[in-house]
Parts: sequence; C-alpha cells; structure tokens
Amino acid sequence: MIVLSIAFSEACNLDCSYCNVDKLSKKSINTDLFFESYEKVRSKNPQELIQVDFYGGEPLLHWDKIVTVTKELKDDPNVQFYMPTNGLLLDDEKVEFLNANKVRVSLSYDGLWQDINRNQHDGRGTNYLYQKKLPIIKKLNDLSCHSMIYSGNNNILENHLYIKKVLNLNPDLTLIRDVGVWTNESAQEVNYGFSELVDWYIENVDNVEMPKIILTYLRHILRYTAKDVRIDYCGAGDTHLSFSEDKLIACNRFKDDDLYLKIPEYKNMAACESCSVKNYCRKGCLYENIKNEGPIESICFMYKHFYKEVQRMIKTLKGNEYFKRILKREIYES
Repeated sequence: MIVLSIAFSEACNLDCSYCNVDKLSKKSINTDLFFESYEKVRSKNPQELIQVDFYGGEPLLHWDKIVTVTKELKDDPNVQFYMPTNGLLLDDEKVEFLNANKVRVSLSYDGLWQDINRNQHDGRGTNYLYQKKLPIIKKLNDLSCHSMIYSGNNNILENHLYIKKVLNLNPDLTLIRDVGVWTNESAQEVNYGFSELVDWYIENVDNVEMPKIILTYLRHILRYTAKDVRIDYCGAGDTHLSFSEDKLIACNRFKDDDLYLKIPEYKNMAACESCSVKNYCRKGCLYENIKNEGPIESICFMYKHFYKEVQRMIKTLKGNEYFKRILKREIYES
C-alpha cells in the first residue's frame, strides 16, 4: 500500500501544545496540481492500493477540497480514504458525505489530557466542546481514536479507560517523538505508566480488548519473530508520500528544508545495529532523527521498555487460550 497524504494547510482551529506548525496559515493546496501528482504516483503503481490521507492542520477547514478530491478519485477501485481530525467542525451533512464515501475517520482526542494538550487559540480548554459534539461524532460509520502521549502524560491506564468510556473506542495512544520533548525523568514516568497498562491487561485478558498501544508493539515483534519481516523506518519517500504546498515530497515534515537529502543515510542508522530491539523497532520519526543526527536517546529508552514489557506479557500469557487466539490471528490473518 502507498500512503499519499494531502497536507491542505497547517491552519488549525486548535492550538495543541505539541504541534509546532503555523496554525494561522492562510495557505492551501491547488487540487489540480494534486491530481497531477496522484496520476504520477498511480502510473508508477498501477495495481497498488493507494490510501489518500486528508491532513492539516485541521483538514475540515478545507471541506470543499476534501469533497473535490473524494469525488474525483472514488471510482478508482484501488483507492481508500482516511482522515485524522479533531472533529469539532463536523456536522450532519459532513458525516453523511464521509459515511457515503467510506472515509475512515480517526478522532484526535486526548481524553484526560485534552485540556492540558489541546487548547483553543484563546487558551481555553476543549474537552467541553467534545462533549457537545459527541452525538454527531458517533454517527460516523468508520471511527477510531488516536491520542498523543506528551511529556507529563503518564497515567496511561487511567486515560485508556476514560476514553474507552467516553467514546466506546479503544484509543491508539502514540508517543510524541520530537527532539527536545522528553527528559529522562518524564520518559521513565511514561515507562511506569506503560507497565501499569500491561499489568492491567494481563490481569484482565479474558474480559477486555487488548489496548491498541500494546497491540502495536506486539505486532512489531510478531512480524519479525513469526514472519521474518523487519521494517527499519516509517517509509517516508517510499511507501509514504505527502502533497504539501503544491509539491510531492517524502513527508510534510521535510517541506521547509533540505533534510530530505539525508533520508538514505538515516533510513538505516548505524547506532541502531547494536540495539536489542533493532529487528522490530520502527526507529521513531525519520525527520526528527535526522535533526538529531541519530536516534533520540529518550525515545529509544521508552521503545526498549515497551518491547520488553510486551515480551513479558507474551511469556506470562503464553498458556492463556484467549491470548493464543490473538497470536494466531495476528500471525496468520494480519
């Protein structure tokens, strides 16, 4: 699969603390130029599934262009659509269109951390806005949730359970992987929080869905140990492309400088070769690793702990019948 992201603009109706873009930008893309780029990608990959991701900033600020692109490409039998969004600009008409065109939507929602990380431009929180918008959000047919783990957000189990209760969704909790975000202390706190989540799952394996953050790292391990598949980086420039400011580039993170020239050098980092988790670790954000001139130590510290804890879970639950069915599904069906 080829992921082709459209970064309509960096403009956003929120002012999230971990998002360092121009949220008041007036720029936007030219859809005709995007279609030209799409055709180039399609001509090189005539039978490949292409996932078109609607990105921002906040993509719903560019609703007319989402409609234009969707209508133009929906008859391609090998295309699918995906959109991460804070969801606050949704209405019934938009939901009806997204459902009719089978657009997968991932809600950007941080749960208990929402009013810490995701504020309005005037500094007010946003959790109350989500409570008002939930009846419309829940009308989406194909809805998931992703939440960002930022420095200071270490009550992972508590937040997992909160989001599950509010949205009835298993949230995809993801580390912020930028340079300069994590100290050794804040990374250690996240590790404690992850261990608490793993312990909870081990104790409740027969009665609860596996948290997505645990499943993600389990899949990394199984792809190597069961299938001998090693993925060393995010795929920027190969399986992942971005259309940003009217040009096709490796990733939107690379749009303002020449760091993309160093992608070949950092796709396989020498510093990773002696690492105990090198065969299944995704190595974090390629752009941030290039900025850092190598792996980010605090990120590596957390990754190593996460994989170690998932391996502990596998060892502990290896005799559990329900867990064994999960392993078989991931090995033979995923």
